Amino acid sequence: MTSKRLCAALLALAVCVTIVTRVWLRIDRYDIGLLETLAFNYRYFTIWTNTLVGLTCAWVALGGREPSKVQSGLLLSISMVAIVYHVLLAHLRDYHGIDMVIDLMLHTLIPLGFAGYWLLFVQKADLRFPDILPWLILPLLYCIVAMLRAQFDGRYPYHFLNLSDLGPLRTGLNIFGLLLVFSGFGVLIVWVGQRLGRGPVFAGSQP
Repeated sequence: MTSKRLCAALLALAVCVTIVTRVWLRIDRYDIGLLETLAFNYRYFTIWTNTLVGLTCAWVALGGREPSKVQSGLLLSISMVAIVYHVLLAHLRDYHGIDMVIDLMLHTLIPLGFAGYWLLFVQKADLRFPDILPWLILPLLYCIVAMLRAQFDGRYPYHFLNLSDLGPLRTGLNIFGLLLVFSGFGVLIVWVGQRLGRGPVFAGSQP
């Protein structure tokens, strides 16, 4: 197994263990079913993005072709998960024990690990600024799904998506602003990728 596939396998395993543990803990603590627990967890963009990172890394670990532009888009989303959490939310949390470990994995270690994997192994020189537009599909799709779900259960995962309180105009502006922030970081990813040159850092990273 090449170094790239080994790194991808470790990341996929880390995501799997972290999310499965989070799901099991909620089932155990609240005595609820698996489907209800999954529905709760996948209310959050953090779980969406970590899951996609895990699936993509598992594909690479099993010998699948490296979807470099997809992985670069996931780097954007998982980086935003980490940045927004540490800037806006981390000080509001007071986790202990296993909950602290899960929180650290989802918001810090897995994002850092995937960023390192991207820097070392992913082909980046062919990235172009128009690639940013497809990268915005994931956050936009998430916002739409989150608001649609809230029409049935009344639960908005993030305050900036609270259509009931904010109204359509303010909510739409919030989503537009969010996509602008994603775009700005996307520009940075493309710029860095282009300047790191063609080819992965490690010669042993080919599938």
